[in-house]
Amino acid sequence: MTDSNTTGERRNSESRAISDPAQFPDLPVTVVLDRIPVPILAVDPSGGIVFANEAFDELFGTDRSERADFHLHDIFPDQAPEGVNVADMFLTTVATRADSLWRMTDKTGDVVQVRASKSILRRAEDDLVLVALEDFTDQLWNDHKSALR
Repeated sequence: MTDSNTTGERRNSESRAISDPAQFPDLPVTVVLDRIPVPILAVDPSGGIVFANEAFDELFGTDRSERADFHLHDIFPDQAPEGVNVADMFLTTVATRADSLWRMTDKTGDVVQVRASKSILRRAEDDLVLVALEDFTDQLWNDHKSALR
């Protein structure tokens, strides 16, 4: 078990400034993904969320401590048609196709409309899908209001 001081020191050492381009290959991948200002999500075949970055937390109102047992069913609304496993459909879709639109829910239950990239992990033997999410909620809401005028 590590104490909080050791953890803080490790984070500080991982978060050091990059002053030489030769340092880039040595950066831990999760540090790099966490710094990207776009929501990033890694999901295992069972639908377990194994990584989400800070931008994901901002969009969905979560924080790292709440994601220990996070699963796709925590962010998909319960209105899926009977017999449809939305998590399986999400994993299959993002593994093969880019720019799919998804209706998810944030921590408070509000709907978040996102476009998911094709999985960044592209080899057939990769067990995880790693996707970038783009929030379309405001755009879809404004387009819908425009159509009603």
